[in-house]
Formats: sequence, C-alpha cells, structure tokens
Amino acid sequence: MKTNKLIIFAIALLLMTMAAGIALANGGDIDIDIDIKPGSEPNSINLKSNGVISVAILTTDDFDASTVDPTTVIFASASPLRWTIEDVDGDGDQDLVLKFKVKETGIALGEADTTLTGETYDGIPIEGTDSIRIVPTD
Repeated sequence: MKTNKLIIFAIALLLMTMAAGIALANGGDIDIDIDIKPGSEPNSINLKSNGVISVAILTTDDFDASTVDPTTVIFASASPLRWTIEDVDGDGDQDLVLKFKVKETGIALGEADTTLTGETYDGIPIEGTDSIRIVPTD
C-alpha cells in the first residue's frame, strides 16, 4: 500500500515538473482552466452590482490548483477578497475558488471574456480566460 502511494506521488511530482518545464519553454505562463461563476452558464455579470463574483481555478490532469498562491491572483483588475479550496466541477479534484468585488474588476460593457493571472508558489506565471456576458444595466 505504501509503495502504491509512493508511486502515485512520484508520478504527480513528475507531471507537475513537466508542466512547469513546458510553461517555461512556452514563454513562462501555464495556461490554466478557470470557471467564472462556477455552475452558471452563461457567466452573467451585472456591472452595477455591489456584490462579489466567484472564479474557480480548476485542477486538471495537467495542473493542480492548490499550487497557486492566491495572494498573486488578479481577475481583470481585482485582487481576491478571500478564497477556499473545494471541488466545484464534481470531478473529485480540489479547485481553488476566489471571490472578487465586481466593481473592482474594471470589466467594461462590451467585453466578451476576462482573464485571470497569478503565480504558483514556485513563482511560475499562470493565466486563464473564460467568457462573460454583461447584464444590461438600463
């Protein structure tokens, strides 16, 4: 049993090292999967809202969201208010869910997608983009 856990750990470590190497070879950024307003489609945003918007950094076969340093994350123009680790997409993997004030994002009328950037705890840049739909504010 301990041997199996050790093998799984070694494989995971190898995959993360390979992902970091690929990112550095591709100009440094790791392309990540994000989900704006997890569980909601389309990702509607009311620019007049005084509320917060959730954005999840998804753990995939190629990327572990728990390696992201939340203090480095920027969504549009906003820094996160708070964050949690939870499975938002039902795949059994833990995702990083961050909350941002809508009014601090700087998202403008007419935008069709928004980008999240940040770094892993190892200082490797990450970037992910998801589509948005601006709710009419009339």
